[in-house]
Amino acid sequence: MSSRSFSFAYGIGLFTFLSFSYYGVSKVIDRYRHTQYLLGKSHDEVSTLRADASEKAVNIRDLQKSLGDASAELQILKEALTGLERTVQRVRHELLECRNALQSARNVNHDLELRLEAQTEATALARDEVGRIRGIHEKTVQLLKTHAEELNAAQAYLNKTDLSSGADVISMVETLNGEIFQTAATIAEAFKFGDKQVEHSTDMESAYRDVVEILGPRMTDLLRSSPHHDDQLLIQIALQAAMCAYVEWIITSWYFEGRDEEQLLSNLYNHIQGSEDQAIAGRWRALTRRYAVEAFTEGSDIHQQLVDVVMETLVNILISAGLEVATDQVSETMAAQFAGHTSEVVKRATELNSVIGQGIISCELSPIYLPPETAFDVGMMEDTFGRRPREQELILCTTDLGLMRSERQGDDWQRRLLMKPKVALQSGLEEPVIVEDSA
Repeated sequence: MSSRSFSFAYGIGLFTFLSFSYYGVSKVIDRYRHTQYLLGKSHDEVSTLRADASEKAVNIRDLQKSLGDASAELQILKEALTGLERTVQRVRHELLECRNALQSARNVNHDLELRLEAQTEATALARDEVGRIRGIHEKTVQLLKTHAEELNAAQAYLNKTDLSSGADVISMVETLNGEIFQTAATIAEAFKFGDKQVEHSTDMESAYRDVVEILGPRMTDLLRSSPHHDDQLLIQIALQAAMCAYVEWIITSWYFEGRDEEQLLSNLYNHIQGSEDQAIAGRWRALTRRYAVEAFTEGSDIHQQLVDVVMETLVNILISAGLEVATDQVSETMAAQFAGHTSEVVKRATELNSVIGQGIISCELSPIYLPPETAFDVGMMEDTFGRRPREQELILCTTDLGLMRSERQGDDWQRRLLMKPKVALQSGLEEPVIVEDSA
């Protein structure tokens, strides 16, 4: 380009610039002012924005912190979720195993049901069989029980075992004789007798009749006619004899009634003895004695009744001997002073009834009481005074019981005298004697 052209262009440009500069300065000022305004406004907005930014920064930090906490919590939840997923996986695995086990159990249960049905049928059959066998067993047990009872009954009858020995019974009889002697001696010495009176009262006649039935007329007449104020020996002997008569009946009694009432049982037993072995007869006697006493004396004070009967006879002996006291008064004195002695005699007699009647099976043991006017036999009895009797002399009475043992062997009876009874003889009373205690 030439310099003229350049200058021209430069001038045009300068003019243009200056032209525009005039109009532009005002605009520039306005713009400047506007710009200042905007800058002020922008400054305020910036301040506001800065405040907002600062607040936003705080919020951002809080949000970042919350985000961090959330991230941590999220991590924890992720881990928990992972654990739950594992648990779910394990549970699923276990559930699968349980399903498999359930299916196996169902299979087993099905098998068991089949087996149970079979077992139930077998059990029903077995129950029926058990019922049948139980019925057979019950019948068998009942049959065995019946046979056992029959065997026990047979053994009881065939058993010859005695509950007491012969020596025991001998000792008991000796003790009873001693008790009778002491009682008779004590009673005889307790009463005082005066001289004999010719007249006899109604009480004496009644007593005499009762005593005659027990002691016989000869002994009763001696008792009635003999003086007793210096010597009561005859009274003592009479009392002994009466007690011996009663205790012999007590010992041999079936149920403590009179001999006539008991005669049926005695006859029946004699028949059994003649037909059966001793073991059977002895057992029958033992059982009959036992249950007869229970049946016929139930509710009765049999002991006191026996004591009263004996006491009444002892009173009659004293009255027959000439005791000049009213019968009622004698009875009261006897009851007050000698009921205990008589009760002891009866007690020992009833004990012998039980021992001999129920406890001895192998043989027969019998007390020996000899009735008045029996011929004296030195081989079968003893004189209570130890004297030699007159030839063919008859006894007055029995003062001490004896004891006989009898046993059936085949068709024969074997008898052995274990104790001789003691008897009173009139010849023994005619001389002074010293009576010793028979105990």
